[in-house]
Amino acid sequence: MSLDDDAGLLWREQAVPALQPLPADELAAQSRQLRHKLGRRNRRETLAGGLVAVVFLAYAWIFPHWLTKLGALLNVAGVGLMLWQLRRRASVQPLPEALGASLLQFHRAELARQRDALSSVWRWYVAPIVPGLVLFLCGRQIENGHWQAWPFVITALVLAGVVWINRRAARQLQREIDALDQLTKEAP
Repeated sequence: MSLDDDAGLLWREQAVPALQPLPADELAAQSRQLRHKLGRRNRRETLAGGLVAVVFLAYAWIFPHWLTKLGALLNVAGVGLMLWQLRRRASVQPLPEALGASLLQFHRAELARQRDALSSVWRWYVAPIVPGLVLFLCGRQIENGHWQAWPFVITALVLAGVVWINRRAARQLQREIDALDQLTKEAP
């Protein structure tokens, strides 16, 4: 047996401390903290979306080519759809009045709802703005009189980064859900 095998065996056979159920007040505090965090995120996204919409409306006014104007207006519509979906899929839900088991169920359901929203962000957050971005970038290429790939590559990388970050956050929420599930299985 090698040193790596010995270390792996020791790690697998170590005693795992039993998980303790969360007191209702601690669970309520975690739920309030989650709601606060989500509210901040949603306000930040709404503010950023509004700013993006204003900028693209200005672009639609300033840039001369019809394709650029159409792309800019599609971006405004895409941002509107994205913000509507954010509100629909990831808005903050009110806490239940009763504490205890119903709060645990609520907290778990809210984590699952946020996880699902984050893991599907490519569909409802990124996809609505892609057509407008592509048309806008094509229009700008035509206006400039030459074709370059780098604006498309940078845009694709940024959008892929947005999807990756959100999927990573969804995996973190899944770990929290799994921990809650483990607590409920081991609770008396």
